[in-house]
Amino acid sequence: MAVRGTARLLAFALAMVCTVSGWPGVAGAAEPGAATGDPAPPGVAGVTEAPDETTAFAAARRSGAPVEITAERTETSRVFANPSGTRTLEQYVQPVRARTPEGWAPIDTTLVRDADGTVRPRVAVAGLRLSGGGAGELVSISRDDRRLGLSWPGALPTPVLAGDTATYPEVLPGVDLRVRVTADGFAQLLVVKDARAAANPALRAITYHTSTSGLTIRAHQDGSTTAEHDGTPVFYSGTPTMWDSTPAPAARTAAAPASTVDESGPARERAMGLRVDRDRLTVLPDQDLLTGSDTQFPLYLGPSYSSTQYRWTQVNGYAATTSYWTTQRDVARVGYQNYDGTSRYRSFFQVNAAPFAGSRITRTWFAVTLDHSGSCAATPVDFWHTKAIDPAVALTWNSSTSHWLSKLDTRSGNANEGGGCGTTQPDLPMEFSSAALQTVVQNAATAKAGSLTFGLRAPNESDAGQWKKFLPATARLVVEYNIAPRAPIGLATVPPTPCGTATAPTALNTATPTFSAIASDPDNDNVSGQLEILNGDTVISTVDGPTIRSGGAFTWPPLPAGVLPEDQPDTVFNYRARVRDAGLSSPDSARCYFTVDRVRPGTPTITTADYPDGVPVRAVGELGTVTFTRAAGDTDVAGFKYGFQQDKTTMWVAAGATGSATVPITLWPRSAGIDRPLYVRAVDRAGNISVATPAWTLTANDRTVPGGAVRGDTNGDRRADFTTLFDQGDGRTAAWNVLSSGDGFTAGYIGWDTDVSGGFPMYRIKSVNGDFDGDGRTDIATFREDPDGMVRLYLLRSDGNRFDAESEPAWAGSQYRLSHLRLAAGDFDGDGDDDIAVFQGLSGNQTVLWVHHSAAGRVGAPVQRWDSGVGGLDVGQLSPVAGDFTGDGRDDIAVFRGATGGTRTTLWLHQATDTGFAAPVQQWDSGSTTFDRARASYLSTNVNGDAAGRDEIVAVYDKGGAATQLTVFTAGTGTWTTSVGWDSGAANTFDAKRAVVAAGDFNGDGRGDVAALYDVGGGTRQLHTFSSTGTALSNARIDWQGTVADAPASVYIEPNRKYRLLPRHSGKCVEIAAGNTANDTPLKQADCAGSASNQQFTLERIGSTPYFRAKVVASGKCLDITGWKHEDNTPVAQSTCDADGGPQANQQFRLDYVDGSGMDVVVAPRIVHSDKCVTVSGASTQVGAAVVQSTCTGAANQQYTLRIEP
Repeated sequence: MAVRGTARLLAFALAMVCTVSGWPGVAGAAEPGAATGDPAPPGVAGVTEAPDETTAFAAARRSGAPVEITAERTETSRVFANPSGTRTLEQYVQPVRARTPEGWAPIDTTLVRDADGTVRPRVAVAGLRLSGGGAGELVSISRDDRRLGLSWPGALPTPVLAGDTATYPEVLPGVDLRVRVTADGFAQLLVVKDARAAANPALRAITYHTSTSGLTIRAHQDGSTTAEHDGTPVFYSGTPTMWDSTPAPAARTAAAPASTVDESGPARERAMGLRVDRDRLTVLPDQDLLTGSDTQFPLYLGPSYSSTQYRWTQVNGYAATTSYWTTQRDVARVGYQNYDGTSRYRSFFQVNAAPFAGSRITRTWFAVTLDHSGSCAATPVDFWHTKAIDPAVALTWNSSTSHWLSKLDTRSGNANEGGGCGTTQPDLPMEFSSAALQTVVQNAATAKAGSLTFGLRAPNESDAGQWKKFLPATARLVVEYNIAPRAPIGLATVPPTPCGTATAPTALNTATPTFSAIASDPDNDNVSGQLEILNGDTVISTVDGPTIRSGGAFTWPPLPAGVLPEDQPDTVFNYRARVRDAGLSSPDSARCYFTVDRVRPGTPTITTADYPDGVPVRAVGELGTVTFTRAAGDTDVAGFKYGFQQDKTTMWVAAGATGSATVPITLWPRSAGIDRPLYVRAVDRAGNISVATPAWTLTANDRTVPGGAVRGDTNGDRRADFTTLFDQGDGRTAAWNVLSSGDGFTAGYIGWDTDVSGGFPMYRIKSVNGDFDGDGRTDIATFREDPDGMVRLYLLRSDGNRFDAESEPAWAGSQYRLSHLRLAAGDFDGDGDDDIAVFQGLSGNQTVLWVHHSAAGRVGAPVQRWDSGVGGLDVGQLSPVAGDFTGDGRDDIAVFRGATGGTRTTLWLHQATDTGFAAPVQQWDSGSTTFDRARASYLSTNVNGDAAGRDEIVAVYDKGGAATQLTVFTAGTGTWTTSVGWDSGAANTFDAKRAVVAAGDFNGDGRGDVAALYDVGGGTRQLHTFSSTGTALSNARIDWQGTVADAPASVYIEPNRKYRLLPRHSGKCVEIAAGNTANDTPLKQADCAGSASNQQFTLERIGSTPYFRAKVVASGKCLDITGWKHEDNTPVAQSTCDADGGPQANQQFRLDYVDGSGMDVVVAPRIVHSDKCVTVSGASTQVGAAVVQSTCTGAANQQYTLRIEP
């Protein structure tokens, strides 16, 4: 039962930032019990909980009962996962819980004393502190680092605590000060006991001192105030009021049922004045009421403050112009009463509708607890849909008459507390539900409305028997709903192609493409994908995918033949997809536009002034150019493939906007002479390739090329060029050349290409550039680690235009592991052929230097040249760079050494000698300058162009924040010095992590320059050249820009190969017990055993998605999480593979790349349906240890070496 004074308490409360609807999306717990009386949908109390939606739905399906999703719990709402796949939302009007250091707890406004003497509520939304007596603040409220405090002008007595109210007696003679806390704020009230107390001059103007943090208090014309942060209100107040205790004459009729005497509001109420100064808030009571001869005491004074965060209010027909946003907030009144004065009330409740926006409503009801009724017997109350309400706008009886939109339900109840019924009747939880309510809620969901507003009113607003009071803290809307699936993720063709636009469609060279995507549903329902092919806006084909569980990847069947024409390459089509569950469809994916082009382009033409067909113009070793042009009528040529054999046109250059491309050509004598036939094919955007041109004879005048060889000179014209390998994706590796023209660079082109799955995937190779055959042209040496445990060295020899890969390795051995190698190349013995230095890391922090010497064009076996000894040097902490740092004509090796766990770096020189290398000597120490070895790439070149030919080192140093410095290290006698060659300056100017760098004399002036192929996004790179001035490096000049499809570091799974998974922490293998083909056989850790097929897996990519399924070679079954369980420690087992096209998410894995290369690529397998990691239980190293799913932590027992089998 409501107590009279509480309706008029001064309420200071927190206002939270609202959503776009103006209503916060907060949540709370449902403590009230189930309703009685008329049948209503059951509640959701008493269920268990889970931390996230995935786990909650899985638990709900297993248990058959709703499970709360605790991640979605807030102060005013809870969300439950139901076994059916729907959700249930309980959305309260007011907070019912608050977050504490120990977790969520029900609101408890009982006041307690802390050790420091201050008073606080046990659990409240806002941070509240009340005075324990004495000097200091009366009360303070805080939230989100915003704080407001009020102080009484004088010392306070020790308060008397009673529940949620603290009373400070006799703060003035005959005047008590009461402070009552609420869930989200506080309220205060001065109680003037008699006329003598009211005559105190101190009550003519009552000044409270204010203190704020991050807030400014502002007064408004209607007497309200706000405490604002940067113009946004945080705390609000209403117009201050005062009232006396004048009773209205009881007018109870003989027909009225028995009831208690009811408080409906003060008989005499006056607004008070309010003045806000910088640190004071002054209330000006109405003197007529304060000192009037007919004033009835006690008299109550208080500027009225309240929160606008939680939206409910009421209106009174007998105070038709009064707004109650900040007064009478204890109970929600409904109906007519004449027991204590006369009043006629209606109440409004507004709830957040955002959580179920766009969903399908399956059922809903509104619940609120009846606190008191005027009648002993059940009487009706009407439940309505109303217009929205806003605390910023006064709501009165007169202004709300048009708010009532439609009546939704009528229910009856009684809860008389007066004792006149022979007993005190208990509170009654009431629920309102109807088809009309469900329609209203569904309409709001469909419109994605931010809020819904309802109202309660008496059917007969002149019948005191229908008078009721409801507890606003129990008011809530309960909604069961189904959320639509999410739009497809990763929709693409198989193999993947870009998503084209209407103006730049992707060209496909098949009329029966296959598509794949990932399907996801917030409710974890079974889903299927629907693919549509459109011509403009007209759907010409619909393809339905398999039904799968949420979260899985799948492929659609190939598009049937005949849907797409093969003879209309200029017709633009588009595709889109959606995901469907049992009742709803996701939004459509963005449209991707494409054409079907199976028409070969015409044969291109060749033009050149440097190499007329069969006529020599240029000389041997001299750079010239040739231009390729698309055939007349072709409009979609993407580039040209060219080469010197009609069946081997492996070089590639992109076409410009005009359909032409100019490529560099340099001729050198061969055994067959100087002449070379040139063949060119045009390639269109769909990948169709033209017929080759007739042979065009390239020829040049023979000569002896002047000048000596230049480091990094790919075509041999005595100028350095830019050559590097790039990962093109799908196991394809390509050598890109950008050749110097002296005053710039030619267009970049591919000089060597493995093609897709060409045997040299980047993760299995390490390379270094050098002139390994002494012909003056830079080659590429590539170490490849193979499944048989051998590392093979292949030479890609430059012929001045392309790289010829030898079919047999130059060397092969089993002593190396690719991940343990660091490479450098230089002419260490001074014979004119570059050699290869290999720093090999061994166990125990031991590093050995091997050299593969080159002679007569052949590379020899490794010769050991240095050994750090055990504990001497960790190969993971060194960066070698080769160059002639002493000017003796032999290349030396400088090694930058880092320190484990630190950033100090030292430079050591391995000086070349007649017999190998001298012992390394330290030349430089970063000391406290904090030069971090790992943040730089190291290049050698003769930056200052000194006559002795001594090289400097240029460190391309990542300063962080996308800023870079080129630091030059110059050799001295026994010590090296550093200088700044160039600095990008401010952040976000040049990101070293986005650059592939090289050094050399690019312009032929005798000084070494630096160049960077810089990733500007979208697969495009720019060549930035930093030319040497002799003392520094100039600002970058952009010399070329083009598309270089450089794939990020990832795991490439070679098709049709077998793999093992070796737990990183133990080095053992995982297996299904030998000979066991039964479903649910668990995966265990075991000693690796030869070619045991029960330890081997095939990894099958699902469409173009990053998901795989793992098949046990021995059984042909798939690794699986039985029963779709989400709990930690659920075993990984084998089970029958789901149908092709629709493998379920509990049989799908994402292989997250961790690190490594060669046969030591390390991955973290993550199970798709649970998003948990495959884990060796307890990090055990024992044979037989269980392999389970567990929350991902990055630990070594969740990482596996992915070892390809021979």
